[in-house]
Amino acid sequence: MHKENPKQGGDHPFVMTSGHARWTVHTTNVVNRSMLETHRGEPSVILSPTDAAGRDIGPDDRVRVFNDVSEFVCAVRISPSVRPGQVIMYNGWEPYQFEKWEDPASIEPGMVKWLHLAGGYGHMRYWLMQCQPIPIDRGIAVDIAKA
Repeated sequence: MHKENPKQGGDHPFVMTSGHARWTVHTTNVVNRSMLETHRGEPSVILSPTDAAGRDIGPDDRVRVFNDVSEFVCAVRISPSVRPGQVIMYNGWEPYQFEKWEDPASIEPGMVKWLHLAGGYGHMRYWLMQCQPIPIDRGIAVDIAKA
């Protein structure tokens, strides 16, 4: 039986998902000049052509991605590989790469992944500057508008 994701972030028409960027680099390397050139030099969300046309959004436009929690602004790319209703924002970008330092983590509500709170079990422990609790990997409800 299929069960829809909870409406984390409010009742909005899009679901923001994520994944690793092209080279699966960690954040410490994402601002390397060579890595930036593989991603157009800045953070961006990816929309389907159908959704972009419906919002009068073109390639490289600046968009505001928002929900009931917060918002962030970045460039947009358009790809037919994205299904309508989906927004893809690859992970690894630093907050200082966004206007007002508001990045995708700013709009992610939700429970903390409980394994990140476990301690004393080999790799499952907290180290300062090494690992921090993050939201559970689920689609986040968002809306999009030209910035």
